[in-house]
Amino acid sequence: MKDRHTIPKASGYYQAAEWEAHESTWLQWPHDKIYAGYQMNLGRIWLEMTAALGLHETVHIIAKDEQHLEHIAYLLHFFGLDSQNIDLRVIPTDDVWARDNGLIFVVNNKGDMAITDWNFNGWGERFNHPLDAQVSASLAKQLAMPLFVPPLVMEGGALSVNGAGAFMVTDSSIINDNRNPGLSKEEIEEVLQEYLGVCHFIWLSGAGQVECEKWGDMTDSHLDIVAHFTAESTVLYNWTEDKSDPRYPMFVKAYQELQEATTQSGKSLTLVALPTPADGVHQVTNLAPWRVATLTDGVYSNYYTANKVVLVPVYGNVNDDRARGIIGEQFPGREIIGSDAISLIEDGGAIGCVTQSQPARRYKQNGHRTYTGH
Repeated sequence: MKDRHTIPKASGYYQAAEWEAHESTWLQWPHDKIYAGYQMNLGRIWLEMTAALGLHETVHIIAKDEQHLEHIAYLLHFFGLDSQNIDLRVIPTDDVWARDNGLIFVVNNKGDMAITDWNFNGWGERFNHPLDAQVSASLAKQLAMPLFVPPLVMEGGALSVNGAGAFMVTDSSIINDNRNPGLSKEEIEEVLQEYLGVCHFIWLSGAGQVECEKWGDMTDSHLDIVAHFTAESTVLYNWTEDKSDPRYPMFVKAYQELQEATTQSGKSLTLVALPTPADGVHQVTNLAPWRVATLTDGVYSNYYTANKVVLVPVYGNVNDDRARGIIGEQFPGREIIGSDAISLIEDGGAIGCVTQSQPARRYKQNGHRTYTGH
């Protein structure tokens, strides 16, 4: 049921950190609406993600129609994946970027769960994706969950939360006339507090449209290509010594801003450098029709944390193993799986962009939080 007026914070709702216990992961399966061969080009990655995630949590797969669902079901059966924790459902989509166009779940300590819908507008009206803009509402109806619609445009890849009140975001991707014209930082913070239950903000500058398009980024510099919370007071940040990398000024500025930042309790952040792929951004060999640059924004911070596993994008690069090792140190006890993201990054993103977590329900008794689900 859509609710544009009730404020989730009043019922104790908040956004959980991604590394907390999951009920499931949501994926939108590729199809050929973007260009002929899109599904074939990316489908192997979705099979690999489904296989890895399905061992530890439910994988909800969204098909664009019944014919597409039948095709996916056949693939899963052919590769022996249909016995895992997989749920197939039909919701019309334009593309695969579930992190950005899709739902952000919020939970409270009474075991309640709801969906927030952030008015996806095609990354600042760059692309016309009207079907993707309806995914959150469709899922809320199918899942019989409350749907909250904030007066704000935002994509999931633009942010990271620590689950304890801190919210990190890039200015360039949200304080922007192509998403939220006329809104001040203070007004945006008020909305985020009310709908995601956060109380403390870390603003990183990001980069402007002209700079972003040099390296093929069409998001106005989402946070997932800059930095990522891995614990309440720990942040991984992208870094390179290569001053010829067009992203170098953004990385330097972000590091300086993170050094000055604190958690919600005033604690300084523990900063962990994460290398970028050697030799800068990846050179595109297969241009997508929309692409305006021949470079892509290859980074390792665009990973996905799930129950017992972390899916890390890899590029056949000399720094792949080093990056996996650093990320693994942040998540002891989880298997660190390298996911070939070359084809995916050429089409505009990486593993974190196409995955969205549904947290386990949590209940708080005697001051301790317990979880249901996996």
